[in-house]
Amino acid sequence: MTTKWRRVGVGVAAGVGAGALLGAVARLMMRLTTLAAGGDTQFSLVGSAMILLVFVGFTLPGAVLAALLRGRGRSALLVLGALALCVPTVGVAGEDLRHVGPLSTLELVGAALATGGVFVAVLALPYVALRLVARGLPGPH
Repeated sequence: MTTKWRRVGVGVAAGVGAGALLGAVARLMMRLTTLAAGGDTQFSLVGSAMILLVFVGFTLPGAVLAALLRGRGRSALLVLGALALCVPTVGVAGEDLRHVGPLSTLELVGAALATGGVFVAVLALPYVALRLVARGLPGPH
């Protein structure tokens, strides 16, 4: 396998790994948000799969580019992907909380912390993907 194709493979693995891992964390945080707000806490298999696919889809191109490039700007597409992923994340968070009634202070704090956890998972995508790329490639990056 040539060095270029090896780098592409490392980028794909890093994008899929980071996207799936943090997508699963975000999905769990979404359920905790609903639980804290007293809503329905059932997992939908299709919904969970879609969240994982969206996370992988937003991470994969940036991870491949980061594996192919060296230097400072290689994380730019990963950062842009994470920032772009914040838009649908706001929509999902709003949908999770739309059907709940008035919240007590404790429920509101719990929902806010869990929602914050979703955004932490989204914004951690560039860091985790870059760490996985670095682990997969020998030498300086």
